Amino acid sequence: MAAWKMNRKTVISASRRTDIPAFYLKWFMEQIRRGKVEVRNPFYRRQVKVVDLSPRTVEWIVFWSRNYNVFLKHRHFFQDYQLFFHFTIVSHHPALEKHQNPVPVALRQLERLAFLYGGRRITWRYDPLVFWVENGCGHTNYRSEEFRELCRQVAQLGVSRCYLSFVTPYTKFIRRFRKKYPRARLVNLEDPERFKILQEMLAIAREYGIRLYSCCNDRLLQLPGMAKGRCIDGQLLNQLSSRGKVTEAKAPTRKDCGCTSSIDVGDYQLQPCYLGCLYCYANPRWK
Repeated sequence: MAAWKMNRKTVISASRRTDIPAFYLKWFMEQIRRGKVEVRNPFYRRQVKVVDLSPRTVEWIVFWSRNYNVFLKHRHFFQDYQLFFHFTIVSHHPALEKHQNPVPVALRQLERLAFLYGGRRITWRYDPLVFWVENGCGHTNYRSEEFRELCRQVAQLGVSRCYLSFVTPYTKFIRRFRKKYPRARLVNLEDPERFKILQEMLAIAREYGIRLYSCCNDRLLQLPGMAKGRCIDGQLLNQLSSRGKVTEAKAPTRKDCGCTSSIDVGDYQLQPCYLGCLYCYANPRWK
């Protein structure tokens, strides 16, 4: 049993902490050339560990991004690794994000990724869903017709997993929102309201053969058809490749997280994401 565990290879998550493919891919490539990367503990900044990035140790790199343009130009650099992609595609809402990859551009990038790596190695993320009230009017970044059209186009590319979540009311998100929109109020929907929206989304997704996954909210699993999300899913990665196996041991990062073990690289503070999403826990700044 000990020898079996020793043969498990590493999954690198690049990254929950910032958008590495969009803004820091060349930095990541340089760390791979060096064969290692220093990873700083986000809560205890003096704690730094050195992570081996060599292919003999790392089997999978799981990328997270809203824009894969730079990656597609340098994809051959990563040929010694198995690759998996989280791709957030949802239309820009000026109240919530400073910048965004236009949806038509993102879909062209998704098409290229699916052609190169196959749809099973891609998770489309349509999240987080945000709701607020301003001047007596309700607002949200969820648009049912947009979601339907995205389901149609994404399904045509062979991508069949969609991860979603309702925004988490982090203290810094609430503070940022109040500062930017003093006359507005964030709305944390009650379960009946959430379920009504999700039932609509499930019906739309089902039309196109797409499965919906809940990220970090197990209450949503009460709805038939909703699956539990595992953004890093060792079992799925092992099914996708017969090469070096990775651990399937659970390693949640927060409540209701279903992820298996991985190592996040990148740094919240030293490598800020320039998309400037108001709601993002990984965004240390808002100006």
